[in-house]
Amino acid sequence: MSDSILLYSVFVSQIFVISYLLPTKFHQRAREIMARYPAQEYGKLYPINAEEIEQKICRLVLISKVVMGIGVGIVVHGLYYQSQQMLGWDSQSVIMIFYMLQITPLILLAVFSERYFKKMRQLNDSTIRKAQLMPRRVENYAPKSLLALAAIIYVAFIGLVIYITRNPFDGFAGYINIVGVTGLNIFFGFFAYKAIFGKKKDPHQGEDVRFKQSSRIVKLMLFSSIAATVNISTHFLLSTLDLRHLNDVVSSLYFQILMLVLIFAVLKEDTNFDVYKNNHQEEGVN
Repeated sequence: MSDSILLYSVFVSQIFVISYLLPTKFHQRAREIMARYPAQEYGKLYPINAEEIEQKICRLVLISKVVMGIGVGIVVHGLYYQSQQMLGWDSQSVIMIFYMLQITPLILLAVFSERYFKKMRQLNDSTIRKAQLMPRRVENYAPKSLLALAAIIYVAFIGLVIYITRNPFDGFAGYINIVGVTGLNIFFGFFAYKAIFGKKKDPHQGEDVRFKQSSRIVKLMLFSSIAATVNISTHFLLSTLDLRHLNDVVSSLYFQILMLVLIFAVLKEDTNFDVYKNNHQEEGVN
């Protein structure tokens, strides 16, 4: 019973962080920007109608509230029926599926963001562009200590898999785990590469702001790689030590940490809004 209390306590925290705190912070940030930089003065910030932007954000917040309600329902079900597994099924699967529901608004926001910046670039065809040299080495975008830590943890994970393979627990996939984590790191690396070498999303921002934004994305991808590898390693260690009942708690905590880091990154955003003024003389670069 104490394990169930721990699991549901952590799950309630997951509901709060991802389905309430994250969308609330995003919504507050958006409303602050729209209030401080109105379309009448900062027309270039609104390639899409301001009312449409507000409607999109409100819909995403509404989706988060619906998902939050589902999460509360899961908790109520667990407390009422006193089941060892969430929904009388499998806690790990429930937590994973619920997490996918929780990040659905973020996926929709990313899709809307692509449309937003595409429209901004289309409206910016007349901008005078001057080429500037940008650093292209990953060390310029992230501390060497963070790069080294990511490499060390990856090598340690390989060593852990090799060690467990000698005396595997039930369900252990062996060296396939190395292939999976390597693929995951390639996935994170793709987004880091795109941030450094990809097309400039915002045509109005200077290269100094773009560099800071790219650096933030590279650091986020490195952190995601480290967190994912540590999370998987922890699952393996708990299973080896016959503590699998704690895997569900670890999964929930992992998802929350990822989202808290994302919230921090968004709040630290340092965009130069002067470039969006109607009378601002722009100089951009592809």
